[in-house]
Amino acid sequence: MLAEFTFENFKCYRDEATLQMISAPICEHQDTLIAGAGKKSYLPVAAVYGPNGGGKSSVLQALECLQRIVTLPYLVVKSRRAHAYDVDCRPYAFEEEARSEATTFCVIFEAGEYTYRYIISERAGEVVEEYLHRRKAGRGSEATLFERSGGEVSLGSSLRRKGVSTDVSSMVPFLSFLAISYDLEPIDEAFGWFLSCQFLDYSESSFEDYFLEPQSDLERKLIVKMLNAMDIDITNIRYQRDDDGLEIYLTHGVSDGTELELGEESNGTRKLLNLVPPLLRALSAGGLVVSDELDAKLHPKLLKYIIKLFTDRDVNKSGAQLVFTSHDMTTLNSSMFRRDEIWFAAKTPEGPSTLYSLADIADVDGKRIRTQNAYDRQYLAGRYGADPYLSSMLDWGGLDEQ
Repeated sequence: MLAEFTFENFKCYRDEATLQMISAPICEHQDTLIAGAGKKSYLPVAAVYGPNGGGKSSVLQALECLQRIVTLPYLVVKSRRAHAYDVDCRPYAFEEEARSEATTFCVIFEAGEYTYRYIISERAGEVVEEYLHRRKAGRGSEATLFERSGGEVSLGSSLRRKGVSTDVSSMVPFLSFLAISYDLEPIDEAFGWFLSCQFLDYSESSFEDYFLEPQSDLERKLIVKMLNAMDIDITNIRYQRDDDGLEIYLTHGVSDGTELELGEESNGTRKLLNLVPPLLRALSAGGLVVSDELDAKLHPKLLKYIIKLFTDRDVNKSGAQLVFTSHDMTTLNSSMFRRDEIWFAAKTPEGPSTLYSLADIADVDGKRIRTQNAYDRQYLAGRYGADPYLSSMLDWGGLDEQ
């Protein structure tokens, strides 16, 4: 499970920003929390709201950038989907000093019996610093697996005993080098977490690049079953791959058995057909699903259905997590989310974006937002800082002003 993700000097974020997935000490929806090692509890979902241009997508892009930095060398060597990867790691663009500084990522996650902490700083495609530590549940101190700084790599005792080489290119993360070159339990476990993360971008009008074939006939049947649960009346899906790519044909329950090509389906149905396979895989095996604009082209009831797949422990038995951005107001309430599951991204008066949760917000008297509050109305009124600028739009005089 993802415990915490911190990044600095990335796109519209100049200073450090943190997305926290360990639950805060608040008494709401405790039956939805994921039990971790020791006494930790993890959030199954995190929804990021905010105005256009406020920095919502950049939060997810930062996490995806980290995953691509780590996994790309491995995928190139293993010839797996490498052509689809593009690492877009841009520093904050509006300060000359920031443009010359490294972008830093830190992720803390739980895999197996251990909590891992991985840090990497990159500048112009070169690794400046890199660290990997882990701690077993119940233990008080972290064990160093490796530390990299100033072009030198220092190994922890467990890797030294394996005779691991430290001769690695400055363009390649040491974690990637180890995953490619050695069979080491802690490296495989840490690197496997990055590989298991699924990033879905459905903000564009076309989704064809994201279709996944079922891994088995059982998974195909489960896809049909889940679509039926979403009121999509499909009795069969046929996947056909040829030299031109993947073709998909759907049979509807009201038809005489005639198949329809995917292009004849609505954008909403096509998006669901994209969403369901990665959601099923995450719910089955655990893992992180990240989706920008998850609500786009989806009915609000379908969005609620997807969220509840992750918050229902009878369905989400493997500790899967969902992190997404949204503009949907029908889900912005205390019946859907805990306060620490609602996040806001917004630009500061100085320019750079900032990230914070609803659980962090206090009024002038120091009182926290209460669950009885109407989150959606207060958000639209600008009470939470991530102001959608409605008042400014309504006060705008129009094009006839000189």
